[in-house]
Amino acid sequence: MNPLTWIMGALSMWIVVLGVNDLRLSLAVVVLAQIVALLRVHNVAVLASTALLAIPVLVSMMLIHMPYSTDGWLVALALTARFSALMSVFLLAATAITIPELVKSLYRWPKLAYIVGSALQMVPQGKHTLATIRDANALRGRSTKGPVQAVKYVGLPLITHLLSAGASRAIPLEVAGLDRPGPRTVLVEVVEGRVEKHLRWLLPLSAIGVVLWL
Repeated sequence: MNPLTWIMGALSMWIVVLGVNDLRLSLAVVVLAQIVALLRVHNVAVLASTALLAIPVLVSMMLIHMPYSTDGWLVALALTARFSALMSVFLLAATAITIPELVKSLYRWPKLAYIVGSALQMVPQGKHTLATIRDANALRGRSTKGPVQAVKYVGLPLITHLLSAGASRAIPLEVAGLDRPGPRTVLVEVVEGRVEKHLRWLLPLSAIGVVLWL
């Protein structure tokens, strides 16, 4: 599916889960998200990540609500189920989407595509730069322990590299005509059927309708 369809689907499920706020619905969304992740995306990371996030939330909700109410365990379960449903849908969409496909699907809005792509790539680029800086300090025998050393030998080089990398992309973007008016095209578009295109925009409206109906 088109990455925008995954995003709209996740947004629609968030509207339904938060709007209806029912324990049975939240549990159903969790189960449905795991089934889709296994059958459609072929990834068990959604199930594992949801469980790792849900366990501490359940414990904290029980500590907060159980001592003050006889139905505290039910409140804790409902809140945890709602959180798990929201995270399951988010993780499913994040797993199914790749950054290149998402950026390509936004080619009609080139500036938005660049902002989204840069923001999503900043985390992996930052991790790679951080690992390089640590390796360089280790090769020089330089200690980075302590707040002063960490800021001086890790923090400042990391920020400087990220800023310079962002500035170095200005010339290629100008050459590519990012600021010029007119439509953009791609060599290979992201697959998208006509039914899917219309359905994607109907999903949030349907979600709002379900909330109002229930």
